[in-house]
Amino acid sequence: MTGRQTISSVRLEIQKIDHLPAMPSIAQEILIASNDGSSGLDDIAKIIKKDPALSAKIIGMSNSAFFGFGRKVTTLEQAIINVLGLDLVKGFALSLAMSSVFNPEKCQQFDLKKYWSSAFITAELASGFVNLIDSDQTLDPNQLYLHGLLHNIGILVLVDRFPNIMSELFTTAAENKEQRLIDYETETIDFNHHEAGAWLGHKWKLPFEIIDIIEHHHNLKYQERNADTVVLIGLCSRISRQWILQTNYDPMQEVEAIKSLNIDKNALEKYISKSYKKLENINQLVDEIAR
Repeated sequence: MTGRQTISSVRLEIQKIDHLPAMPSIAQEILIASNDGSSGLDDIAKIIKKDPALSAKIIGMSNSAFFGFGRKVTTLEQAIINVLGLDLVKGFALSLAMSSVFNPEKCQQFDLKKYWSSAFITAELASGFVNLIDSDQTLDPNQLYLHGLLHNIGILVLVDRFPNIMSELFTTAAENKEQRLIDYETETIDFNHHEAGAWLGHKWKLPFEIIDIIEHHHNLKYQERNADTVVLIGLCSRISRQWILQTNYDPMQEVEAIKSLNIDKNALEKYISKSYKKLENINQLVDEIAR
């Protein structure tokens, strides 16, 4: 890379792209079915089964020790009824289907397991926060789970479109884990994965709540549309990053986020400690996805 001149071209190229992969048809069908109150287990299973690879991943996830079911799951219906539940399966299927159109293998330094670890830890944390938050906004734990899974999808856009540039950025970021990837992106290429993800969300006509989360979840002062959800996902994302990279970040110092969400600090500390023990084996789940 040769500095700002090369880099600004990334923004220009992104803005000119008109051949971005379309949202997978299965993802479209799941979104439509999810908004249809009459759609049930059989309808969702029928859609997912159109993609054998997607079905196999969900069945594999349900057999992960993370969920601790104890018996072998061999069918999608068993995965839904006995282990995951319909809402969780819809979230998994949507996030996996949407991510499938990108090829992260082109980017040598991209760590797919870390990407999914961050997504799942964020999702797990966010969905469990509902009972701790005093919010004027209605927070649905199942929606929060989906939002956690999708919040960093912009990274996949950039590693797919600019694998060499991103590979260099991942290498640089690994040298100082206390600085976030988005900071390196902004400093180096004048563009970041939040913007890329939001741009993708608009292209795919995703719900505004998801777009807001993707674009603003690390904006500590964000107080606009869907503010509580955006702030919550950002907090959970930063906690997940600390767990994965073992940084010096302390979530108890998140004064603005804690105040914005009306969370009791003692309850927050207990929840984070309890969740850390539960999520220590998240890699067992991620292995089923990244294989």
